[in-house]
Amino acid sequence: MFTRRIVGIAAMSVLAPLAFAGAQAQAVENSTSRITVRVSDATPNSGEQFVARGRFTVAGQPADDHVVKVQAWRDGEWKQLTGARMLTNDEGRYRMRLILSQKGERLLRVVGVGQDDEPNARKRFTVVVR
Repeated sequence: MFTRRIVGIAAMSVLAPLAFAGAQAQAVENSTSRITVRVSDATPNSGEQFVARGRFTVAGQPADDHVVKVQAWRDGEWKQLTGARMLTNDEGRYRMRLILSQKGERLLRVVGVGQDDEPNARKRFTVVVR
């Protein structure tokens, strides 16, 4: 009988932290922010308009009325594209018209800005401006 108690206590001491870790992992997974991006033309001409669209979610729910902005990698840092900022709709979706003039391969990213303690979401993409 004493042996059964020891085995039971040992099993609980192994399983309890695993159950707690699972609860923590679930909480972290639910608090993540995600953003998607698709472009209408991956090879626009210089000065030609193209569209970036996608969806921003926080904890699996649409990020309603959140800021989405587009940044470009230039001179070793991310720089905000002038005028490339908007709010998401009630489904967390955005559709932004962009015009780039600098030719060549351009590394860009969309940033979904979290509110209060929500984390930001980032997604990189590349276009080749001709």
